[in-house]
Amino acid sequence: MIRKLGLALSIVVALATTAHAQRAPDMATLDRGDGITKIGIDLGLTLLEHPPYDMTLRLEPYGQLVLDSGLGFYGAIPISMSFGGDDNPPPLPQDATALGNVDLGLLYVIGGNPDWSIVFRGGVAVPTASDGLDESATNVYASFPRMTDVALAYPNAWYVRLGVSPLYHAGKLFLRADLGFDLGLDDDGADELVRLNLGGGIDLDMLALSLELVNTANLDVDDWNHGVAVTVRFMGESLQPFIAVGTPLDDGLRDSVNLFVSGGLVVAF
Repeated sequence: MIRKLGLALSIVVALATTAHAQRAPDMATLDRGDGITKIGIDLGLTLLEHPPYDMTLRLEPYGQLVLDSGLGFYGAIPISMSFGGDDNPPPLPQDATALGNVDLGLLYVIGGNPDWSIVFRGGVAVPTASDGLDESATNVYASFPRMTDVALAYPNAWYVRLGVSPLYHAGKLFLRADLGFDLGLDDDGADELVRLNLGGGIDLDMLALSLELVNTANLDVDDWNHGVAVTVRFMGESLQPFIAVGTPLDDGLRDSVNLFVSGGLVVAF
């Protein structure tokens, strides 16, 4: 079995198309996969209508390694905190610090020419998320800066995460689209999720500006959630700090979520 797996991996690597390490600026709320090896950390603040919380904070270190063949590996782990819930009467949730699901997987990047590439993604969300009432609520409310990764907030479930993202960057224009599926594998019927995102912007050399639209659907209840964000990213040769501001577009969500602000740093290699 080990020999067969090794042979299969060798064939995949041998057939892989060389990846283009495009200068395609990351977007704060969309998928992160591209042809560039990098590490980063995101910090997301969600301002809420109390109850249940005044605000939540989400910290997420992440990274990816992309080989010359186009084959890559990625990983991320979110940690969330909630504030303002200690005065909630039971059974409303109290303040908590919560661990999310570990996100691990493979990338495969195809680059047709210097202007575009396509990123294929396949991985799993490992069920490490905290499962108490307070912790689960904290993870869910803290996920708004990364609505496309809401599967990392659900406890007690493995998720298979599949996706494809075309990227375009020519001159000052860059575009990205994400189509993804998060398939729950637990025995209790984990929600089946769809991700459909679109973003674009202007690359001004030292500065990149992007407008981002995130759409996630829970297929089990036929419910779509939408969010929009504006990101400003400083495009250093290796250091790329950013700040983003966004809000949900759905009236139901906006009744409890005022806005979210995120910032962070990417180190590209």
